Amino acid sequence: MHKPIVKFLAFYLLSGSVNALTESEFVQSLLVNNIFFEKEQINLTIKQIEMDGDKSNYSDWDWTIGGELGRISKRKNKENYTSSTDYAKSTTQEVRKFSTDLTKKFFSNGSELSISYDKSLPIKDEEMHDKNGYQTDKNTTEYLDDLSVSWTLPLLKNKDGVVDQKTYDLAVLDYEDERLVLAEAKEDFIEEKLIIFFDWVNYHTQIDIIKNRLKSSKKMLKTIQGKGASKSSVSTLQRSINKTQRLLLDLESKLKAQQRLIDALLIDINLEKNPLKINWTVRANLIQDLHQYCKDSVRDIKRIEIEQLKNKRSVKTYQNSELADFDFTISATQDDNKGNYSTYSKSSEVEYEAKLEFSYPLTGDVSNNVYLRKYRLKSRQLELKYQDKLDDIVSDAQKLTTELKQGVKQLALYQQQVDENKVSNVETELDAFLAGNGNIRFVINEQDDQQSLLLDQVEASINYHKNRIKYDSLIDRLLINAL
Repeated sequence: MHKPIVKFLAFYLLSGSVNALTESEFVQSLLVNNIFFEKEQINLTIKQIEMDGDKSNYSDWDWTIGGELGRISKRKNKENYTSSTDYAKSTTQEVRKFSTDLTKKFFSNGSELSISYDKSLPIKDEEMHDKNGYQTDKNTTEYLDDLSVSWTLPLLKNKDGVVDQKTYDLAVLDYEDERLVLAEAKEDFIEEKLIIFFDWVNYHTQIDIIKNRLKSSKKMLKTIQGKGASKSSVSTLQRSINKTQRLLLDLESKLKAQQRLIDALLIDINLEKNPLKINWTVRANLIQDLHQYCKDSVRDIKRIEIEQLKNKRSVKTYQNSELADFDFTISATQDDNKGNYSTYSKSSEVEYEAKLEFSYPLTGDVSNNVYLRKYRLKSRQLELKYQDKLDDIVSDAQKLTTELKQGVKQLALYQQQVDENKVSNVETELDAFLAGNGNIRFVINEQDDQQSLLLDQVEASINYHKNRIKYDSLIDRLLINAL
């Protein structure tokens, strides 16, 4: 005559809407539609631009061109001691120049290649009057061409570009760090929203349990009224129903609050048609060697390792900067000169040079020494930070491991109680009451006990799944497992 409410949860766990939104589908919807991830992705793109810019600034070809066009006029008078003119000279010169420079540094060895070319067309007119007569000169030079090529290889200071390439190397590490920051932000966001997801499922499931209790109680009320139960018994059962209805209203209020939070996260998803659903039977995959796993896989640890690499790179730079400048350079220069029209003189000169240059400040570099000491000391600080963070994460993971193991045992006990109560004591007490051998309060107490059992089972299961999410998030595998 009455279906026991204790059977409800088992049915609920195994059933659900065909269009129910699962945990992984919920996460996927957030990843696709939420603007939070686009905002965080921009930070990574900025780091990519900065890294590419540092590389281009160092190793790309640097090509500059220049030119000059102008006219120079000069006049000079010289007088002797008698105040008469010794000579007068006027000069006009057209300036027409073109120059270009091409340089490149190489990542492989820190060397630098430089190529330059200058061309000028200096046309010069001169007139000079002196006591001996009138003189003129024109086109003293028709053109000048200068071409030079040089290659410099650092052998001590800045060997292999260790000083010049520091900015780019740090930018690469900053980019890797930003990738971890983005992944961490995503996972923290998903963890926070999954808690909302579980709260919604929690209230929704409890509401279904309460509704099922009310349905059973109302049928029971009609039954005892039809059997002519006393007014006191009817009143007692009605008060129980009213109490259950107040609990239902409270849960529905909480569900509406969660509903608003969910609606703000999901786009074009109707929870009436697509209710949220979790896999109640899934269990956490616990890591056996937490210490090693955290060292290998946890982002907070990897970020400290990146800090250590950045610090090590700085130490390497300042250590190298203590060395002497010792460079090897080879160069070649060619100068072509075509003279004035009157003589048609022309010359070409080629020069080759190979040299070693050495320079060392005997007083040292105080600023460099300060930074070297600073970053060496920071190395120890980062070692302590690494160990402290690792211990904290392992400790938190061990605590959650214990809670999850205890949670499994707790859920097994709840399930055992549910299985034992499949034959409803409510029906037994109701039959005894209708036979005149019981009290309606016994029936209500049985209903309360079974309702409490189901609500506690749901609450314990939700808490277990929240801990499962926290565990996966702590060891940085939430996104992998949630999808």
